[in-house]
Amino acid sequence: MQIYKLKDKKRDIQCGYCQHDGHNKRYCPTMKAHWENNPQVHETYDHLSLKGVDKTMFPTNYQKFWGDHDAQRQFRAHWIYMKKRFATNVETKTKKRRKPKCGFCGSTAHNRRNCNKLKNFVYVLSETNKQYRSQFYDKFIEGMGMGAGALLSIRAWDGLKKVAIATSFPTQDIMFTNLLRTWSDYHTKLRVQTMLGGEPFIFNMSNDWYYDEDPYRDDLGIWKPMYSNWARVYGVISPAPNKPSKEWFMGQEACFEWVVKKRDCHSLMYDLSALIKHFYPHNNLRSKLGAKIYDRYYTK
Repeated sequence: MQIYKLKDKKRDIQCGYCQHDGHNKRYCPTMKAHWENNPQVHETYDHLSLKGVDKTMFPTNYQKFWGDHDAQRQFRAHWIYMKKRFATNVETKTKKRRKPKCGFCGSTAHNRRNCNKLKNFVYVLSETNKQYRSQFYDKFIEGMGMGAGALLSIRAWDGLKKVAIATSFPTQDIMFTNLLRTWSDYHTKLRVQTMLGGEPFIFNMSNDWYYDEDPYRDDLGIWKPMYSNWARVYGVISPAPNKPSKEWFMGQEACFEWVVKKRDCHSLMYDLSALIKHFYPHNNLRSKLGAKIYDRYYTK
């Protein structure tokens, strides 16, 4: 999932006041200095009397385009914020502490660590994924011969149809989230590496199959998101010489414990409910998800 792939990526922080990197406006030393150096505006704002608020507050590259009036504009825009934050005569009310609740299901009776609905949801995702992988194996690996070593008919960058050989087929990335929109946080890319004319050529199998070359093109059903008229792959010319056994293939399991720690059940159900409904192989989905969640997403 993209949300998992990007979990270690650090966000760049830029201050919304002085535009310098490394802090936000809450901890901006320039903002605090501007406020302390202009006590005449603490109660009634008079932007004409500002002192020391000029373009030197910005990084050097900003100073090429922004002048003193831009610095004063920033002060005006943040004056109310600064007054609430720095004024000494503002009475602060003690915030009432919210009652702790589960970040996954919202219950106040437990936390995320002890949430049975979370554990059941992980089970549902795992069983859904197993069924997806089983059908994927039957359709693409057994049915079409997809895998490392397969010869593929590819639309190259020049628009011509050419032959490529698959050099890498990441079976660990075959998840039911392949079928989500590519910009979804939960989409999983299935990036197949090939050699095309002696050069590496990578495509995302999750949405790179042409309609007109698939034998099931008249009834794509749930697999339709993997097909496009702008795709790169026409089909398999020659199957992979050594396909994995289905028993081994089904032995690979995805870890869904991480995603349920970062999202609540409704955020996940909003994106995944349709795929869960289609691939979940058992008849106990309502009891596993809970009646409220199940009825909200599957009962009109």
